[in-house]
Amino acid sequence: MFRGFRLQFLILILAATVFAFAAVFRVSRVTQVLPPAPSVPAPSDQDVTASASSTPTAPLVERPVAAEQSPATDRAMYREGLVGTVQRLNPVFAHLNPVDRDITSLIFQGLFVTDDYGAPVLDLAESLTISGDNLEYVLALRQDISWQDGIAFGADDVIYTMSLLSDPDYAAYSPSADFWRTVETQKLGDHLLRFRLAQPLASFPRYLTIGILPEHVLRGTTVSGLAKHPFNLSPIGTGAYQLGELRADASGEIGAILLQLSPVYEAREAAQNSYQLRELFFNLYANADDALQAYRRGEVDVLANLGSRAELLSLPGARLHTSIDSTARILIFNWEEQQFADRRLRRALALGLNQMALVEAHLAGQAMYADSPLIPGMPVYQSHAFWSVHDPALAISLVEAVSSANLDAEASDETEGEDAPTDAFTLLVEDTDDLTELAFDIAAQWRKIGLAADVASVMPDQLMKRLRAGDFDAAIVSQRIGAEADVYRFWHPAQSSKGQNYGSAAENEIAELLDSARRTSNGLARHQMYQQFQEIFAEKAVAIPLYYPLYTMIVRDSIEGVRLGFLGEASDRFRGIRSWRLAGTTS
Repeated sequence: MFRGFRLQFLILILAATVFAFAAVFRVSRVTQVLPPAPSVPAPSDQDVTASASSTPTAPLVERPVAAEQSPATDRAMYREGLVGTVQRLNPVFAHLNPVDRDITSLIFQGLFVTDDYGAPVLDLAESLTISGDNLEYVLALRQDISWQDGIAFGADDVIYTMSLLSDPDYAAYSPSADFWRTVETQKLGDHLLRFRLAQPLASFPRYLTIGILPEHVLRGTTVSGLAKHPFNLSPIGTGAYQLGELRADASGEIGAILLQLSPVYEAREAAQNSYQLRELFFNLYANADDALQAYRRGEVDVLANLGSRAELLSLPGARLHTSIDSTARILIFNWEEQQFADRRLRRALALGLNQMALVEAHLAGQAMYADSPLIPGMPVYQSHAFWSVHDPALAISLVEAVSSANLDAEASDETEGEDAPTDAFTLLVEDTDDLTELAFDIAAQWRKIGLAADVASVMPDQLMKRLRAGDFDAAIVSQRIGAEADVYRFWHPAQSSKGQNYGSAAENEIAELLDSARRTSNGLARHQMYQQFQEIFAEKAVAIPLYYPLYTMIVRDSIEGVRLGFLGEASDRFRGIRSWRLAGTTS
């Protein structure tokens, strides 16, 4: 019956066999080329993870994740506890939120980056040429850089980023918008740019440390649009790490961030085989106490500047790394008050304080006594012996001399004389236990040299309101110096109304030095100017440097190779991360 179809039947059997074999072979091939299953949490109905795909341009995908299998419990990675929330992982807005600033520093790069001494060095830029008048900066960009989605980096990305910074709407997010509107940016080639300044500014390269954004992803997006753009939670940078996961709870609150070493970055010749930590996990907490408890429970291995030094030292199995935070606590005077405009009285106030003892009594282990308005570790920093002198007898004689001079002036003046300097005045301070107690001890030491001083302790918002209005006699303020020695905004008379020269300090020699230092690109000349500034600052007792807060990082023994250099920003602690490694691995 089937004899006539024997050939066709054999062909059919052979074809079926070949088809089955091909199907099996294809399944085998697919199984082999798929990457190994990542160590991500198993599904759960309770939590939600927003996970970036292997292609960073893909939108975040939400899926359930089991808390008990989250990356937080995986000891085979770097795990740090942060206090705060994620808002925008975007360098244009990162300065508004410490957590954003930390994470974006690992995802994005700027044209320049600060080195271990706080100096700006080339990063995405390959070379820099400055014109003779110090107004034009021509930058050649590196041509070996790609974004984390594989698209080449170029001048268009810089032009777009600069357009955002100079957008008038950016003023709602950053005071630097006023400066950026004075900068003209011109594209000279695919990897060549020119910046034109309105006036010389030697610190301009430091402004260029801000992270660059991808124009091809955000093309046409304005500052206002970018503020609420999905890009802020699915960033694409050129940095060493890219976003792996944003972990959220059922209410949508992000509680953890996973960063992964970028394959695109790792493909660069200089980066190959240099990064030992392939995954970084950041767990977010509401406050420092919660973060400390998480460390004790073994959820995290690193805490940075959270809690007191004593608390951190008590944590088990860890090493303490300390650096100076680039912030100075300064006691300023209101020069609009006639008594504080007299240099002799300001010197008496400084000589009447035992600053070393005050800092030791109130901030032992938390701060270092200050001997300059600049920060130790800066190349231009220079300590001055005047700030370590405690001489109550000399202070009393200066107070008496000023008082006598004022009384003589009153006697010879037909009109009512000015108040004598021994009239009571008030020291304004932020309402925290440490600062309030410190202020009361300062006032007590001043009373011993014949000056009646009271203390007014106010909330932070009220402190800023009164400082800006000039409604104070003396005040303890925090000056965030950063990595740049340009302290024009704190001490130049032109900054008394629009800057941070709240006391309207007006010392002509200092004003001239600060003007000249920010205009010259000659490094040696600038160095000498800033050292002279520190000499005059002490001689004229413009204000009283009190202390530098310490930055403390606690690292469990499971992490090795951590070293802190100069910290212009807290995120600078990651500067040497390519040398960090898990214990037991080789560098």
